[in-house]
Amino acid sequence: MSQLTALPKVQKRQILAQETYSVEYLTEHLFCNNCSAEDFPLNAPKFTFTTPNSVVTFNFLPMSGYELAALAIFFKTAGTNTRTVHFDQVPGFRITSRVVNSDRLELLFHADSDMHKFMGYLGSANLVSVQLTYTQLDYLADQILDSAATCR
Repeated sequence: MSQLTALPKVQKRQILAQETYSVEYLTEHLFCNNCSAEDFPLNAPKFTFTTPNSVVTFNFLPMSGYELAALAIFFKTAGTNTRTVHFDQVPGFRITSRVVNSDRLELLFHADSDMHKFMGYLGSANLVSVQLTYTQLDYLADQILDSAATCR
């Protein structure tokens, strides 16, 4: 008698929690009503998490200004909930937050690896766990709101 066990395709989880790190937010501006015929801005966010030992990037699909504003609100308010909170407004992407203590949140960034391949984000991690302070999250939310504005 033999037994066959099938496991889903699992990607390696990159954990940066409890290390000294920084977070950088960049965005690629694709178009807006000032630079194209489109009526709404579209930007592709990218997060870079840096520790003394590694650098991990996490890319989102291009997002509208409304989706970026929702992401900023998520970062501003995630620490007010004692339960786990999910941001899943962009298909194939999810951010889960969990309060660690009075000044830190644990965030799990998860992306569908097939979406990353489709968009050409081959160097982007699809599962990253980090801990950020509320100060870092507020600053990150402000940067996201600024990037949601149309180009100057």
